[in-house]
Formats: sequence, C-alpha cells, structure tokens
Amino acid sequence: MRKDILGGLKSALIRGETLKKAMMTLYNSGYKKNDIEKAAVALQQMTSQKVVIQEQPAIEKPVKKVVPKKIQQSTPYQEVSNYGDKKKYSQPTPYQRVSNYGTPKRFNKIMIILLIFLLIALLGILVSIFLFKTELIEFFNNAFN
Repeated sequence: MRKDILGGLKSALIRGETLKKAMMTLYNSGYKKNDIEKAAVALQQMTSQKVVIQEQPAIEKPVKKVVPKKIQQSTPYQEVSNYGDKKKYSQPTPYQRVSNYGTPKRFNKIMIILLIFLLIALLGILVSIFLFKTELIEFFNNAFN
C-alpha cells in the first residue's frame, strides 16, 4: 500500500468528497487501480477502528464558563434605511488609501523631466552615430593606431 495514495484519499474525504470520487480522481491522475483499491481498503479499516475507539465514553472534564466582556465601539453606527419599515444599522467603512498614484509629488515631476531629457539625449546620440558612422570609424582608427 502506498502512503501517498492513502494520504490523497484521506484529504479528499476531509474535503467532503466521496471515496468513489476520490478513487476516480487518483485513477485519472495515473495511479494504478490495484494500488488505489488497496489504499481504500486500508483507509476503510482505519476509519472503522477509529469509530470503535471514538464510541467509548470519554472522561468529561469540567467546563469553565467564559463570561464575555463588554465590547467598546470605536466608531458609531450609521442608520441605513430599508424599503420596509425595518431599519438596519451598519458600521461606516473607513477610507483607506492603498497607493499614492493619484498624488504626484514634486520629486516625481523632476524625475519625469530628467528621464525625458535623458531619452532625448540618447536618441540624439543614436541618430548622430548613424549619420556620422564613417567619420566615427576613422576617428577611432586614428585614436587607437
């Protein structure tokens, strides 16, 4: 019996699937039918043993009662009208800013202007390389010879 198949069957049963559906899922996943059947039989034997063990009366422990403390409300409730004469009360949702996309800062504007200037300068260099490539080749040949 393979423990991985047994574990898969257990987790499927915990999620509320039937044993048959769990077995079909494992079979469709590529496991051998014989291995799945062995694991299912072992699982059924294990669960029947657990049921017998659980049916025995347990020793009761004294239960300590917890008295709830009074909860303080930090925000007032707003009255929400309903279509009927019933009224509902709901808590207002706080305004929460997730990002600061909507608020450009001075630093951001300076960075944008600087990047635009850099982009224009690099495009100018690229155009000059294409226009003056023969002169540049001659310059570098004379400089390193």
